[in-house]
Amino acid sequence: MTVAEYNNGIPLWADDVMRFASRCSDSSLDAEDAVQEAFASLWQHRSDVAADKGKGYLLSAAYRHLMRCFRHRSVVARHAQFLVTEAQVRPDEHFDLKEALAASMKQLPPVQRAILHLRDVEGYSYHDIAAELQISDDQVQVYLFRARIAMRKHLSLLGYNPQS
Repeated sequence: MTVAEYNNGIPLWADDVMRFASRCSDSSLDAEDAVQEAFASLWQHRSDVAADKGKGYLLSAAYRHLMRCFRHRSVVARHAQFLVTEAQVRPDEHFDLKEALAASMKQLPPVQRAILHLRDVEGYSYHDIAAELQISDDQVQVYLFRARIAMRKHLSLLGYNPQS
């Protein structure tokens, strides 16, 4: 990738990478950091990356950064011994589905959150998701299935009832 191709790619890829990172992260600051780290990494490795693979490289780099953040937080949380129990979750009288979906997404592990976003929001195929996250097509299907089940369970805890 040349410098001109990198500069031309920034406005083309930035929104997609930011949207992906925002969906995969529970913090907008982490998402912004992930996007910046991804672009910095692409700049450092621009001679090794083809111009048509730039967006995929950015998505993978942002995902790897967010995974490092998630692992760090899980270690901190484990040591802090802070647990949210199901009893602390109370259904609201005024149920807001958008907020409930966002809260449910935050409960998912990062890999499931990323796959759910890429498949259901961005519309990627299983094969494309597997290529982006460097896992098999079967793993994508399993993670997506588990993510959807976890979302249903969490939404029901929050008081969402699709039949009503």
